[in-house]
Amino acid sequence: KTQTTSRGGVLKASEPGDFQGYFTLTYYCACQKCCGKTNGITAWGTKATAGRTIATSSKYAFGNKLVINGYTYVVEDRGGAIKGNKIDVYVDSHSEALKLGVKRDVPVYIGK
Repeated sequence: KTQTTSRGGVLKASEPGDFQGYFTLTYYCACQKCCGKTNGITAWGTKATAGRTIATSSKYAFGNKLVINGYTYVVEDRGGAIKGNKIDVYVDSHSEALKLGVKRDVPVYIGK
């Protein structure tokens, strides 16, 4: 399984690296309700892309790759409510974010 990023890169299902712990996943989109803005530009200056973009606490530097459920995501965003073991996963729509809800106790690994 692969996903093509907006920059032309391909993210593949990955073998996980070092275990980071169990995290709570929430989902967000580029709408006013989720972000307070609607331009879809991340804190790192990239265009948020479903299947690639995640928001974490400052524990992880921009550009770090994390493996979640076998897929590699890139830390491209931050959020004021993201503390500790919480990750926001970018999706394409507000309805999708609501549908996915909250996932608890998800194992997360550093990407190789």
